Amino acid sequence: MQRVTPVESYRVYSEHYGAGDPVVLLHGLSGSQRWWRYTVPALAREYEVHVLDLVGHGRSRRAPRQPTIPEMAALVRAWIERIGIDRPHLVGHSMGGQIAIHIAAGDLALRSLTLVDAAGLPRRVTLREITRFMAGVLPPRAWGVPHFIPTIWLDAMRAGPRSLLRAGLHILNDDVTPLLPRIRVPTLVVWGALDPLLPMEHGRRIADAILGARFVVFEDAAHNVMCDRPAEFNQLLLDFLAGV
Repeated sequence: MQRVTPVESYRVYSEHYGAGDPVVLLHGLSGSQRWWRYTVPALAREYEVHVLDLVGHGRSRRAPRQPTIPEMAALVRAWIERIGIDRPHLVGHSMGGQIAIHIAAGDLALRSLTLVDAAGLPRRVTLREITRFMAGVLPPRAWGVPHFIPTIWLDAMRAGPRSLLRAGLHILNDDVTPLLPRIRVPTLVVWGALDPLLPMEHGRRIADAILGARFVVFEDAAHNVMCDRPAEFNQLLLDFLAGV
């Protein structure tokens, strides 16, 4: 099922599949719900899956002002409440993981948290670092398997350079470090060892700061783990959710 949901002054596009305990999937910078196309079918056999296009991305209407990361987290939380999703498993990749950290550190009831190559740890905000960060977002350098690159290109063009630049700056200006100790739900942190955009050390630091978090590395995956190694990633996620 497809929906467009008004949230504050925005209109959020989403797709919904399956039945069971709810799972919400958040994509990363320059992406859309299509980034989860290998994950949704596996989850939907056992779970009620909700996958949205974040504001400024995919089919969600572009905003005159791209929301900051905390603002985006508030919008996603409002969307979850508007849809009527009760205590979801929350899964976030890259920027979506950074947003998920903000949500999990708040008072919204969650069943679990999964972070996949999540952004949010501090980096130097210099012109050189911004250029390096934005270059890393574009394929083929960061995105691993070649067959997924056309999707990334199309989604990046749909979002447009203005939204991507503003969202990229918001990512670099947001530090989730003080939020991590406040997370109290079962947490899985997944990382691609070949990720050139967010080093594996970031994943280790995130997992170490969250009480009881499990850290799993895919040695032969880059930034987009769920597309580089979909079968292995899906099994890991399903096993984690079942254990919760």
